[in-house]
Amino acid sequence: MVSHRDIFRGAGRSANTLAPAIALIPSTGCAYSASDTHSGCNRIAIVTSGQAMRHNKQIKEQATARMREGKTSLLELAREYGVSTNTLRTWFKDSEARSKAQSSAKRIATALSREKYTSASQRQRLLMHALEQSPATIIVTDAEGKIVYANPKFVETTGYAVTEAIGQNPRLLKSGETSSEDYRQLWKAITGGKEWRGTFHNRRKDGSLYWERASISPVFDAAGKIANFMAVKEDITEYMEAEAARRRSADSFHSVFAALPFAVLVVDAAGCIQLANSAAEIMFGTPQLVAKRLDGLNLRWLDADGVALAADAHPLRMLLRRKTDGDELRMRLGLVPPIGGTRWLNVTIRTLRLPDAEELAVLLVLDEAGGA
Repeated sequence: MVSHRDIFRGAGRSANTLAPAIALIPSTGCAYSASDTHSGCNRIAIVTSGQAMRHNKQIKEQATARMREGKTSLLELAREYGVSTNTLRTWFKDSEARSKAQSSAKRIATALSREKYTSASQRQRLLMHALEQSPATIIVTDAEGKIVYANPKFVETTGYAVTEAIGQNPRLLKSGETSSEDYRQLWKAITGGKEWRGTFHNRRKDGSLYWERASISPVFDAAGKIANFMAVKEDITEYMEAEAARRRSADSFHSVFAALPFAVLVVDAAGCIQLANSAAEIMFGTPQLVAKRLDGLNLRWLDADGVALAADAHPLRMLLRRKTDGDELRMRLGLVPPIGGTRWLNVTIRTLRLPDAEELAVLLVLDEAGGA
């Protein structure tokens, strides 16, 4: 059986977040190999504690900005944000595509505002030039929903030639993965003069499936009537596949973490338990430890000589008072849970910094030592 001491092997350089430390728990599919290669499996804490690291907008923007700076290696960023290097690459590609699309739109708006583009023909040529070079798929339909224009990106993404698409309804891309109700709501929104935003799981001409994020808007004529509909779509297949892989990895780690034979807990600076596995609940004789206060569990702790420890003298509190990230203590303590009986434990305590938290937390690993 792997010793709980292995949890901290190699963690000293990157213990400033919860995820890297938890990822080092010995199990099948550890976060890092002996050569320090990232495997993308350091998400237990995020899954179990519900920390807001699930690829939210702020985290993605922060990570992609740092990748552009190039001051931190991809591996270090992966450790810090608790994701795989492949996910970071997907975020970066996604960000670059949006940036190009936004830049293209800004260039169009700027050019159209210049006095030299006063004639309708000049404006039309400029607009067509921009649409043809857009990094996003663009489709224009008539008021009945039949395609009247598709740009080169549409051809690249779907495999359909423009001549095959003209006159067709965009449903030629349907895979059956999007419900009829979703399409009904889409049509209701755009025929009502509103923009619709959503995601499609579509099918290419060759039969392969792909994901698209779409924005569909009505285009009005001079009389204020809907003349056309325009869809601007972005291929997000890589992102969706990375998300699915992350969820599978997180689910796997959750199962492994729950089955560990020794107790593992994370306790924040206020003494509230943020993470606990099944072994900890059994050891403490208390179910559902997460969100409970450690000092409210009616536990008695004994030092190595069997003398009861005062609350302020508990090593956990002593470590937090140092306010140093990465500090570690190892000792032998006695635990007397509410159900009675003294259990002697090998205890390892290490300070951590939780995501988005100013104060330190501690990671506790408790393994049966035996004896008295």
